Amino acid sequence: MDQTKRLFLQVDDVRLCCMDFGGDGLPVFLLHGLAGRGSEWRTTARWLTQQHFHPFALDQRGHGMSSKRLPDFSRAAYVRDAVRVIERLELAPVVLIGQSMGALNALLTAAQRPDLVRALVVVEAQLDPQPGTPQQIQRDLSSWPVPFQTLADAREFFGGETLAARTWIEILEEHEEGYWPQFVVDDMVRSISDVATTSYRDEWQRLQCPTLVVHGEKSHISRDAMEEMARLIPTGCFVEIADAGHDVHLHQPERWHEALERFFKEIQLL
Repeated sequence: MDQTKRLFLQVDDVRLCCMDFGGDGLPVFLLHGLAGRGSEWRTTARWLTQQHFHPFALDQRGHGMSSKRLPDFSRAAYVRDAVRVIERLELAPVVLIGQSMGALNALLTAAQRPDLVRALVVVEAQLDPQPGTPQQIQRDLSSWPVPFQTLADAREFFGGETLAARTWIEILEEHEEGYWPQFVVDDMVRSISDVATTSYRDEWQRLQCPTLVVHGEKSHISRDAMEEMARLIPTGCFVEIADAGHDVHLHQPERWHEALERFFKEIQLL
């Protein structure tokens, strides 16, 4: 029986939605990437519950069913949300897992509040400035032919019946004129503006908890950069997922689960 439920929390001026996938054992807190939402972790959450973890996945500000068109999409605001939700739900210490922008938010949360984090999994993140990224995000998201007139049109655009394509289709909402994504493009651009100029190496090197760095073999991020991340901290280890792109957990879920299982066994969580 599906135990999933949505929890809504008011954090200052922001309404946040957090998915509770049920289960027992150590809480796992999952942070999606830019333009995603918490439900994209459903397959991972199902596997985690089978391993006797209790997964939660946040719709981060500007995403999913959480508040949009906010005045603040800074990295500090994203981290503050994660901290407040973990504290409000009394989940600490959690296994914290993040992908892409969510991985950056996760590592900063772990660096700032090590008391909240038992272990960390960082998927497809970069520590050094990436000039031009906000402009690229603006171009990419603005190129979507929205509104999609039908879900069939959206399915064709996103690539058919793959798990990744189905996940992108899930972020669409039906309106009178068609289907629109559950985000505002300007919010997304502001959410990633800091990566053009900011290095997060200092925060990364403050990490104290066991940390797994995950790279997709077919990602646009270089393997060398992510291997270096793992070397920079004494608690770090690295794994590459074969035949996976940037959305590792959606492209190769079984290999992704195997990597988590090995890591959890190594740090004696399984």
